[in-house]
Amino acid sequence: QMLGWAFDVTRGHEESDLCELYCGNGCFTIALAPNFRRVVATELSKSSVQLAQGNVAANGVPNVKVARLSAEEFVEAHAQRRSFTRLETAGIDMGPEGGYRLETLFVDPPRAGLDAASRGLAAGFERVVYISCNPETLARDVRALSATHDVAHVAAFDQFPYTPHLECGVVLQAKADR
Repeated sequence: QMLGWAFDVTRGHEESDLCELYCGNGCFTIALAPNFRRVVATELSKSSVQLAQGNVAANGVPNVKVARLSAEEFVEAHAQRRSFTRLETAGIDMGPEGGYRLETLFVDPPRAGLDAASRGLAAGFERVVYISCNPETLARDVRALSATHDVAHVAAFDQFPYTPHLECGVVLQAKADR
């Protein structure tokens, strides 16, 4: 259900590019790729990056590049304050020559939510699709982004019945006057 919801809320953006932080094994990456021109996916875990790259190859998804970077490192690369060999190795050029039109940010962060730098990055995107396993950190991050974005969609997913755990999804759309 989460994959279907995320796919539905990202339709209609085939002319722009997706940035995904915390891509894990590429589960959302593969599902969302048809909705975008290109996808830049990052993950810190080396084994997860290998799984994501294998997932991309096994599914024949040509518009996805996966790099081993932390969210914080991607923030630095996106602002072009720092270059990373791992981005170059993955075939990702974040400079003007790369031609990325990153308008949508997809995040599925750990329970701690987004760090301050990642929230700052999110504030610059046209839309943010946020999947969270921790409603408290999600609320904190949505509150922080409320200065630049409005909540457009909300969903809850009971992935673990008979437990107190709840997955949440939120789509944030940039305010017209930002």
